[in-house]
Amino acid sequence: MAWGDVVVERRNVPRVANPRDTEAALNWQLERVGSAAWLDWPLKFQRMAFGYAHDSGWHDAADAVRWLDHHGLLREGAAPRGALVWYQAADRIRVACSLGSGQVVGPLPTGPVEAAELSLLGTDWVWSEPHFPFGH
Repeated sequence: MAWGDVVVERRNVPRVANPRDTEAALNWQLERVGSAAWLDWPLKFQRMAFGYAHDSGWHDAADAVRWLDHHGLLREGAAPRGALVWYQAADRIRVACSLGSGQVVGPLPTGPVEAAELSLLGTDWVWSEPHFPFGH
């Protein structure tokens, strides 16, 4: 992983279905394109898009990436539609949701919720399934 390789024991994490499926989560996000209400809340935005009303259990996107990496849940390569894409922007780790074909949607570093080409946001990124193990 590009943010510091740490060798840890991997544990199997049980996976449960999100309250909102992938297409419903993407529709929820696309309905909010243009909104500046989510500035600096990309993790909360993704959690709510997938149907979780309460805290994810992670402090921020960097905390989430560390947890996902520790559990062997991060992937490299092209992110499939609905995957969470974790990328470095302005000295912070941020998260958006893959629309497929190299595009993501979410609150971008510039402010509002937008769809954008991932390659324009950064070159250092990984992806994971939309997994919120502490969400409720």
